[in-house]
Amino acid sequence: MVNVRELSFNTLEDIWKNEAFSNLKINEVLSLHHLSNVDKGLYTELVYGTIKRKLTLDFYLKPFVQTRLKGWVRRLLWMSIYQYVYLDKIPTHAIIHEAVEIAKKRGGVQVGNTVNAILRQMTSKALPDISSIRDTHQRLSIQYSLPVWIVKHWQTHFGQETTQKIAKHMLEPVMQTVRVNQTRMTVEEAVRQLQLEKFDVKRDEDIDVCLHVSGQPIIQSQLFQDGLISIQDKSSMFVAELMNLQLGDTVLDSCSAPGGKACHMAEILNGQGQVLAQDIHDHKIKLIQHNIDKLQLKRITARQHDATQPIEGTFDKILVDAPCSGLGVLRHKPEIKYTMTPQKVDQLVQIQLEILENVSKNLKANGTLVYSTCTIEQMENENVIYTFLKQHPEFEFAPFIDPKTKEYVKTLQILPQDFNSDGFFITRIRRKGSIL
Repeated sequence: MVNVRELSFNTLEDIWKNEAFSNLKINEVLSLHHLSNVDKGLYTELVYGTIKRKLTLDFYLKPFVQTRLKGWVRRLLWMSIYQYVYLDKIPTHAIIHEAVEIAKKRGGVQVGNTVNAILRQMTSKALPDISSIRDTHQRLSIQYSLPVWIVKHWQTHFGQETTQKIAKHMLEPVMQTVRVNQTRMTVEEAVRQLQLEKFDVKRDEDIDVCLHVSGQPIIQSQLFQDGLISIQDKSSMFVAELMNLQLGDTVLDSCSAPGGKACHMAEILNGQGQVLAQDIHDHKIKLIQHNIDKLQLKRITARQHDATQPIEGTFDKILVDAPCSGLGVLRHKPEIKYTMTPQKVDQLVQIQLEILENVSKNLKANGTLVYSTCTIEQMENENVIYTFLKQHPEFEFAPFIDPKTKEYVKTLQILPQDFNSDGFFITRIRRKGSIL
């Protein structure tokens, strides 16, 4: 029989040590182990919760550690503290017992004794008070488990009140949203079938093909397995919606993996157009092709290509869903916030501009290019597109309706609290006149 806490801890170790994406690793583990719905919920909660709250958990642990701990022991203690502080239905003695057993199995009796002593001391005394931290940036960093540099960046751009709202929402559970493959099934049919599969389903107010589903993991759905629906965050769905695709369009998705937006665009065109999905990583092309085949889409091609390098041909529409820091998707991939740095952001900005510079040459006269990222870092968003436009007077903004305000805008920054979805940036530009 599978021990859920041991399985959770092993997953955490794989994420920390092998830099695996938490959302992908969790789905992989759930597909390999037959867990009850209750155990699946606990497993997901322990993995995501421990990663999301790492800095907070370490702050609580620090006063109770008198000796040097091995990395895995500290991480085991984080998972145990998470249960103690945030999961009130789990008895304290069960938390301690399970942690000690895992510690003994991995490191022997002495390590088990150490874990036992630390947890017993912690659970019998008051935890350190976060509100006692005087420095505002440091206090918010510990409270919301965000590196200080991210707190400072967000406060500079959004202000303290909005920063706290962002940080709070980044700690909340991920909503399950799916995109209906309308080339094979209507939205109404998808709702009925999911309800028959015992899912709770709610239609989205802004995007017709977007459904909010709950009750159990959507990967269990027969509709998902048969390619009639795809897992995609609502914010990400806005990208294809704002491409303003017309039947017959030729479309380039220059940084496509894992192919969700390319497949969405192919679904919109429904065989009456052509989508070329490119990505720099050859192994990811297989993933895109897998999704194309699963969804049974027509007139969409996946191929390996570096978006900073020239290609032949011109397109009516181009999507640059640029490689970015990913700081808008911390609910799906919370580990990103601990590995990203300001220096990495600067490097990404240069790559983003290089990709825009390159692929913009392949846009037809009067064609439109959508630039999007899954981050809320201004340097990667507004700064990038305004820099590009300053250097390229042959391009101009192509305004669109903001789904929040219903007013025309040049750029759209979606924050997680706006739609209870990922943080995303989307803008659309147009090539004026004829190509030089």
